[in-house]
Amino acid sequence: MNYKLLIGLIGSYILSFSVNVIPAIKYPDLNVGVFHLLVTLVFIILLVTYSIKGSNALKIFSSIGVLSGVLIFVLTTFESNMLGNSIFDLVVSIQYPFYFIFTIPVFGCNLLFDLSSGSYSLLMSLFYGAVFALATYFQKRDAVLA
Repeated sequence: MNYKLLIGLIGSYILSFSVNVIPAIKYPDLNVGVFHLLVTLVFIILLVTYSIKGSNALKIFSSIGVLSGVLIFVLTTFESNMLGNSIFDLVVSIQYPFYFIFTIPVFGCNLLFDLSSGSYSLLMSLFYGAVFALATYFQKRDAVLA
């Protein structure tokens, strides 16, 4: 059962990423639709369900997700003010892998919020924080019960 849920989670991540990649890159020029929202909700439900297992890998993934959301928000906030600074342009390029890994798979929910990419990344860092808290809670609960 554990492997079936993990395979479903990985499959939903890949599906959610592939469906949301173009709207996330071209946002706000390309709108997010209901199909994007549904695929993202399937991924979110499977991610929360897998957090009940209390996996250490999920805790690491979600903690990096929290940090990446905050990093993306801070860098996009300062990006418009420091336009043309070559050193800052190098630092800003750090955000793109984090944006692709952590924000794009859950970008379909932006249909509900209609936020900029930086603000939405900060909101998703709260979601990854909740996943981290759930995984930690269930891991400690299982340790106490065992």
